[in-house]
Amino acid sequence: MAIMAATVWFIPGWLRSGTPAEGVLECVSNAFPEAKVEFKKWDGDNVVWPMSVDSADKESWRLAFEIAMMPREERERLTLVGHSLGGRMIARILARLSEHGLKVRQAILMGAAIPSDDPDLAKMGRATELPVLAVCNPYDHVLRYVYAMVGGESSVAFGANGTLAPCENVVECVTPENLAREVEIDDGAWSKSPALRDVANHHEKFYIEYARRILGGEAASGTVMVPQGFPAVDGKVMDSEIWWSVLDEAEGWKLEKNKVTGHCRIIDPDKKRVAWGREEKMRSAFGKVRSQIGRAVR
Repeated sequence: MAIMAATVWFIPGWLRSGTPAEGVLECVSNAFPEAKVEFKKWDGDNVVWPMSVDSADKESWRLAFEIAMMPREERERLTLVGHSLGGRMIARILARLSEHGLKVRQAILMGAAIPSDDPDLAKMGRATELPVLAVCNPYDHVLRYVYAMVGGESSVAFGANGTLAPCENVVECVTPENLAREVEIDDGAWSKSPALRDVANHHEKFYIEYARRILGGEAASGTVMVPQGFPAVDGKVMDSEIWWSVLDEAEGWKLEKNKVTGHCRIIDPDKKRVAWGREEKMRSAFGKVRSQIGRAVR
């Protein structure tokens, strides 16, 4: 009996959902050279963001049903790859599959536009044989700022934040800070202008190329990802204990609590505020920072 070829579904993000952008499927094929790549279009080209989000959530149910109806051997050779709202859809798809004890081979979420505290994130790893790879970019301007302002959802985006606590069978891979300058893509002005690269660091091709490197065995960037409580604005701070109490510290990182308001902030070794929020979330976030720098807090 012939061996069935592996299949990759690529699910695009907002405003790119109808037809693949030039060169995108070639990029996905480069990451999975032995697989058949399929573009899964959906109705996400509405410029009104909440309508596209609603469409993405509804389409995820339909795709989950389509996968559930596949023969088992076909389903278990399927890899799901999604960018932005496409990553959100994959999290929803996997959560629905996990509720019925079904699994696909693997899933890759790139800059996923879904709240970092969404309950489906904790379920998605149960629906894949190989670990879910979540490519997260803490410096993604679209996710960190635009999504936070117009998303209207409960939390900052998973694709820029990760989760506060580890999820079963999910590996968060953090991109380098200057992703758009380190990753080469052939895409006209985006690839030729450093300024446009920095603005366009949510571009799907940058994410796909970085995911290809990780799948090929390249070491992760080593960037420390700090989960956010409230949408953060980076900047130097006054490292004074007049208004702030130090709750924890490790290798130059500090978790501080405001003596007046009670909210907390995380300060990096360069004395930049990299996250702030309620104490419970910031304690969890600082625990994740400690796990990444590999040292227990005294």
